[in-house]
Amino acid sequence: MKRKDNNAELRNAVPGDVMEEYLAELKGQIRDRHAKEFVSEEIRNHIEEQTEAYECEGMMHNEALAAAVRDMGDPVRVGADMDKIHRPHMEWKFLVYVVLISLLSLAVHYLINTGAHEVIRESAHAQSIVTPLLRGQVIGIVFGLVVMLAVYRLDYTVLLGRSRVIGGGYLVLLAVLSFVFGFRVNGSYMMLRIGTGAISMRVLWLFYLPVFAGILYELRSKEKSHLLQIPVWMIAPLLSQWILGELLISFALFQLITETALVCLAIWKGWYAISKKRLCYGVAGGFVSGTVALIVAFQNMESYRVQRLQSWLGHLGIGNSTPDPDGMDYINVRLQEVFAQSNMIGRSDPAAEIMSMMPGFRDDLILASIAAFFGKLAVAGILLAIGILAVYIFRISLRQKNCLGYIVGCACGIMIALQSIGNAMIVFGLLPLSSSTLPLFSHGTSYGIMNYALLGLILSIYRYKDIRVEKAVEYSEKAVL
Repeated sequence: MKRKDNNAELRNAVPGDVMEEYLAELKGQIRDRHAKEFVSEEIRNHIEEQTEAYECEGMMHNEALAAAVRDMGDPVRVGADMDKIHRPHMEWKFLVYVVLISLLSLAVHYLINTGAHEVIRESAHAQSIVTPLLRGQVIGIVFGLVVMLAVYRLDYTVLLGRSRVIGGGYLVLLAVLSFVFGFRVNGSYMMLRIGTGAISMRVLWLFYLPVFAGILYELRSKEKSHLLQIPVWMIAPLLSQWILGELLISFALFQLITETALVCLAIWKGWYAISKKRLCYGVAGGFVSGTVALIVAFQNMESYRVQRLQSWLGHLGIGNSTPDPDGMDYINVRLQEVFAQSNMIGRSDPAAEIMSMMPGFRDDLILASIAAFFGKLAVAGILLAIGILAVYIFRISLRQKNCLGYIVGCACGIMIALQSIGNAMIVFGLLPLSSSTLPLFSHGTSYGIMNYALLGLILSIYRYKDIRVEKAVEYSEKAVL
């Protein structure tokens, strides 16, 4: 008799009320809003599937629905279990590794500055130069770590459905800020004044690259006509730099190589209806086009840049240019001497003396300073440490459960890797001298903050690895659109 009463209540219930009440109570146990919607949709699907199965066995719809809901278990307990699974995570190993590299960088700078001070101790201004630089390195690293943790707390999925708006708005904002607050250092580098400090405009343009990765994700599964936007978004930052008179060939190549690599990864993942064979043709065509563009740029380059490039080619034995040890080829020749005189382990006084008098021995040429003050094996060790960091970044990115985290993480990894490879090749004389940085080791606040921000973005991607699964990301994107 009691069972009949229950059946009567179920038959009189409004369809869906039982399930909606269950889902509302379950969602109340989940803290993350993205996971909350995703999990509730998954549970809803399970309940509906089980309801259909019960109906096939002869149950009425309301009775089948109530039975399916009961089968799911206590909503509070299920919701708490889902909250444990779909919650933010900190990648402590990665964080500890970054902190250790930062401490190693600080130790390297301390010892190099101390050693350089000993070499140039006859200078009355030696101490007044060395101490502020070391203090600045400490402040830069501490501030960089703070920035990294701040970015870690941000949700990178803010790019969902907004990447093109954010990318376009960001480039316009940079142009406006450069006109209002920009100033040039030595008539060359554009800096942006921030209070009593300043940051390089080139660094700010590099922050566009993770946004470009989001644009590639946004254009996936679109019609082929939409894919014509990709080259437009690729050259957009270069056009803004050209308009502002800040276009530098080495910097432009860095951006284009990163963007091309990201496009290749997106095509390889099958986001666009383009065959891998066409991908190879496209990469080859891009290489030829880039070569032609370089030749054209070379013809219109300032005379001192042409002489510097010709000098570098002459240093490699290419062309008719004769190396000039006291002119344009001065730095390359001195770097060659440093590595020739450096020990395998330990300091070499002749090499240390050369580096102490070299411009940029704490910045662009930090690898040569490491060789002079600590030995060639130390250089190999530093490069290995950064290489492990880059591999770690790609490992986190490639294991993401959503394609947005994958492509944005790869953008960060490519930027870290290209900076390291480019800086090493410049110091070893394999690329022409230009402004470069060794991530986490070169002295300089602007690029240091950028690299720590990239690492923070990787931590943010890992933080949401069990929340921003592909279905949840797609659900969030539809909500935005």
